[in-house]
Amino acid sequence: MQSLGKMLRDCRGMVLMSCLTILAVMLAVGLGTRVMVKNDYQALANLRVGTEVFYYSAAGIEWSKNEVARTTTFPPNPANQTKIFAGGSFTVSFSSAAVSGPLSARIVARSLGAAGTSSQTIQALLRKNYDLADGALALRGPAARVNLSGSGLFISGADHDPANGNILGAGKPRSAVSLPDSALYGLVTGAFGSPPQIGLIDPASSNPPIALSDYLSGSAIAQLANDLCAAAGATVHALNGAATLVFDNQSWGTAGAPAIHCIEGNAGAGDSVSFTGASAGAGILIVKNADLVLDGAFRWEGLVIVLGQEVGLKALGSSNKDVLGAVVVNETGAPGSGTAIFDVQGNLRLLFSRQALNRAALLVPSASLNSLYPMLPAYVSQDYWRSVNP
Repeated sequence: MQSLGKMLRDCRGMVLMSCLTILAVMLAVGLGTRVMVKNDYQALANLRVGTEVFYYSAAGIEWSKNEVARTTTFPPNPANQTKIFAGGSFTVSFSSAAVSGPLSARIVARSLGAAGTSSQTIQALLRKNYDLADGALALRGPAARVNLSGSGLFISGADHDPANGNILGAGKPRSAVSLPDSALYGLVTGAFGSPPQIGLIDPASSNPPIALSDYLSGSAIAQLANDLCAAAGATVHALNGAATLVFDNQSWGTAGAPAIHCIEGNAGAGDSVSFTGASAGAGILIVKNADLVLDGAFRWEGLVIVLGQEVGLKALGSSNKDVLGAVVVNETGAPGSGTAIFDVQGNLRLLFSRQALNRAALLVPSASLNSLYPMLPAYVSQDYWRSVNP
């Protein structure tokens, strides 16, 4: 009996031991939970900061695109800069630009985003591309009339393949028709309709089909035309006092060997240059002080410039007439009421083509291009971006 009582008395400490064991387990669980919560919080904080610095560095790349776009020199040479915000910053540095053509240059932008003690670097290869025209048809200067009496007109600012006329889906589109002021805009929209009649202008372009433009002023076009006509290798044709000059079945340059042809009219108004038969060419065609009349089959890949007093582009007849590139008509005088800056009485297709214009740019003297870059439309594309370890 004494042994049984002693055993019972000895078991009284098990309750205390059980309680202490439970408390120890709960304390361990609590401490473990606290450590896990702290680690999770730290991981989330690190992830948040990592995300923040990534977006700061990405913002630096977007800022770089704007800097490259607004730089007027060629190749672009924007300055390295740091932008500081409330929560972080980005520092952008640029490599030396590499020229890849008369209208294109590549430049590497590296953006270091920072927030607190964290940082992230993103590098992107940017390309600045200029266009030799701001639309498939650019009209400049005062005008008295725009006439569309034919049914075969089509103008498109989408980028086209000059070889087959197909639209290039990746190419940045331009407006179909670009104009310098509201007066000419009123004449054009009055003739085309507002919105333009279906079938006259490509409606698929993301840009307005008829738009006002600050690019390529009349004086810049006149200077370019003079420089081109005086360039080495340019073929000059003169009216020499005659009122009309007719070219029949001409072949003036090819895509592989583009050429400059300059036709100079007389000082007075009323001269005209007509293409009849079946003519084709590639490069740059300039008609000064005379109307350009397309009266036969005609195909040109590149840039066509018509300028002078009381001048215009006229298309007659049912033969196919295609310009893949751009047409610029620059009136420099005060045209009478009977003069039309753009007169279509037959078939005519004007299709913007960046590839054809790039080929034509190879013919422009470098000094002329250097003075022209601030007047040319441009856009910035991104070839790639990648994350770089800090």
